[in-house]
Amino acid sequence: MTERALVCDVLDKAVFGISLDTELAWGFTVNSKNETPSVLYNDPKQGRSTIDSLLKLLDKYEIPATWAIVGHLFLGPAKEKAFIHRKMPQFTEGWLDWNFYSSLEHNPLYYGKDIVERILAAPLKHEIGLHSFFHIPFSLCSREVAEAEVELGMKAAKKFGITPISFVMPKNKIGNVGVLKENRFQIYRGETLGRRSDNQLFLARAFNGGIDKIIASPSSPLYEDGIWKLPGSMYFCDPQIPFSLLPRARLGLSRAIQANKVFHIFLHPWNLLMYKRLRRDLESFLAIVDKKRNEGKLEVMTMGDLALYLNQSLGGI
Repeated sequence: MTERALVCDVLDKAVFGISLDTELAWGFTVNSKNETPSVLYNDPKQGRSTIDSLLKLLDKYEIPATWAIVGHLFLGPAKEKAFIHRKMPQFTEGWLDWNFYSSLEHNPLYYGKDIVERILAAPLKHEIGLHSFFHIPFSLCSREVAEAEVELGMKAAKKFGITPISFVMPKNKIGNVGVLKENRFQIYRGETLGRRSDNQLFLARAFNGGIDKIIASPSSPLYEDGIWKLPGSMYFCDPQIPFSLLPRARLGLSRAIQANKVFHIFLHPWNLLMYKRLRRDLESFLAIVDKKRNEGKLEVMTMGDLALYLNQSLGGI
């Protein structure tokens, strides 16, 4: 029996989950081909307003989320430079320019201690996971760099008494999974399911991309090499065809309910700044999730809750 079949047997009803990749400006330090930084820099308070908006929305429908937080955001702006040591391995030669880093001391887009405090103080109990420390792509970096990213991130989270067990790879590019296992993470978010692939020829890529705009796939967690991998079902943001977002999510959730699988969506808080109808669509969808839960058709779990549930159900693996 394969791990996938075993997991399907364990879930006696569908599971819904949402993870929020919380990174502020760190999400654009390696490759900033996006207009979002200008939106954030024009009014840094807006980046935090989306956090508050999401917390209120999740509380309204009592849906806990996995907040995947870049480790540097656990720090406050008051002279935290001693936390970072100059001997740490570099992603690429000179990537962490110390003059650049020193200039960030009072920049609110690179510190987020207050954000973590807001999440912890929310009426609803959320999960705080890790999203690396500097948002370095694990698919491209060395094992040494990945180890430093995890070590620093866990050290920063410990300031709040948090030991994260869920991990989200920067840019959702998978690599260095063994480092997560060695640091006792229980689960990470895998690649987003879909037909489209960058390796396909243009026509096939375009055709499959069109299908992905219609269909969102439920997923099954896989236990590989001592850690759970939860493929993403859907990036809940679509700047190209925004009106397709809600129907696609509704169909994906229905498919998950029919098959007793997981429907896991994710987005960045800053997405709410870029696409004005996104909050409305997200609220509409969370209302559907809440309704299905009240009907007994699904459970709502964070990534960490799902991993612990699966571990217990499968005999403490």
